[in-house]
Amino acid sequence: MTRQEKRYFKLYAARHVVSGSTSTTDLFDAIGAMSAYDEAEVHRRFAGAAFLNRFTVTKHRLYDTILASLEAYHANSSVDARIRRSLHQVEILFQRGLYADAERMLRSVKQMGEQHGRGPVLLEALDWERRLLERTNYQGTQEAQLQQLSERSSALIRSVVEQEELWQLKSRSFMLIYRTGRAQDAERTLELQQLLDHPLLAQEAMQTSPKATFLHHHIRSAIAFASNELSSCEQHLVANLGILRAHPDHFEDEPNMQLSVLSNLAFIRCHQGRLEEALADLKAFKQFPATLPTAPSADLELKMFAMGASLELTVLCRMGRFAQAMEKLATIEQQLLRFEDDLSRIRKAGIRFQAAWACFGAGRLDAAARWCQSVLNEKGIEQHEEVHSQARLLDLLILVETGKKDLLKYAVRNVERFLRGHGRHHRAEEALVRYAKAMLNATNQADARAAAALLCQEVQALQQGSTERAVLDHFDPLCFALAKASGKPMAEIAAGFLQPMGKTSGAPGATDRRAA
Repeated sequence: MTRQEKRYFKLYAARHVVSGSTSTTDLFDAIGAMSAYDEAEVHRRFAGAAFLNRFTVTKHRLYDTILASLEAYHANSSVDARIRRSLHQVEILFQRGLYADAERMLRSVKQMGEQHGRGPVLLEALDWERRLLERTNYQGTQEAQLQQLSERSSALIRSVVEQEELWQLKSRSFMLIYRTGRAQDAERTLELQQLLDHPLLAQEAMQTSPKATFLHHHIRSAIAFASNELSSCEQHLVANLGILRAHPDHFEDEPNMQLSVLSNLAFIRCHQGRLEEALADLKAFKQFPATLPTAPSADLELKMFAMGASLELTVLCRMGRFAQAMEKLATIEQQLLRFEDDLSRIRKAGIRFQAAWACFGAGRLDAAARWCQSVLNEKGIEQHEEVHSQARLLDLLILVETGKKDLLKYAVRNVERFLRGHGRHHRAEEALVRYAKAMLNATNQADARAAAALLCQEVQALQQGSTERAVLDHFDPLCFALAKASGKPMAEIAAGFLQPMGKTSGAPGATDRRAA
């Protein structure tokens, strides 16, 4: 809770708790002073207090009181909260026979609902309109009025159903993408493209509301990304950014939407070689919270960290600024601990993998191994095969670089078994495994240089293959291969890939890595 929320709780409890009872506020203060909740310490501190005899009941009452005070404190904190409060006032006025006042309040509810695109609320308001008509047994009501109500109701229901169907489509498509990652062959690409067969996702489909239009582009952008169609993905993201800016009232309570679009645009442009634009998107991402009328909520802080940490590490590493990326890791590690219980498994794994890659690029193999193992040791990470596969591959490269051939031999067999078991057919992954096996058998520097040259040749040949983007985008085996083949640091190689200043071509891969 914030300092203001805590102060309000004290005022609220003083008004609503039984006179003379201080156990609620005393317990609140004691728990609030703890860095971590310790029930044994509570019992020691309040030894002999009557409320300890029914401590479970006391805790529930404290929880309910805190929640009630927060509800009162944030009664006007969002559009939905204000509308719901006004609807409740309509009900109170109606029940007391103050029908004219109820009608006036209802007009205000309808105005807010229409302004902010709240279809479900407008349906509730419509129900109250009907109740007010029924109150007088339809006295003075015209047939045209009932027809108008019917048409409005039908339109609202269509809009709500459309959004619900789009949400279901989003859930199904995103669950598939999160679990299996991006397409690695024509069969997987076809499976993703079949998700677009639904009429609501047709290119020419017309939506009934800005939110439905946003969801349409949101789903299509995700499927395009998973199908390795980065230009199409960018087009849908740009369309959604336009929707957010053209209809701010409809998304007033969802600032994370704009953060999500900006972070995804930065990621896409980064991997198209357009790093100046990616940096501009990253800057806009960081500055956006300052434009909000209130401080970010705990939920928004979580989303800002989840999206921002991985994005910033990705952009810095693509620019070859591995050391600068490493400087961010102490703060990132603290935030990971802070949000440990709330971050999804895939988000934590993505951030930790980027941290591992930053350390690897900077030559800090010990730190890279620690971050990489934190990905592989995450409970349930095997359900997300893309990031799991890439962490295994990076672990191979770390073992190669540290010269731990005894562990490398075992790790190579495990990775080969994993790739076969999950039906992964990325040629880039296979090339990295072959490189690790070649290094396992290398007996001198000439063998090592030959293995690096072969890896470089194989990965360069895959640059134009769209199904290899999932491997090539999350980390950069070509940068590693060129560094090994040339004897130069990875930072120098990555910096050589940068798009020339002032070049803003939309073509993916503005700098041709095949000629590097």
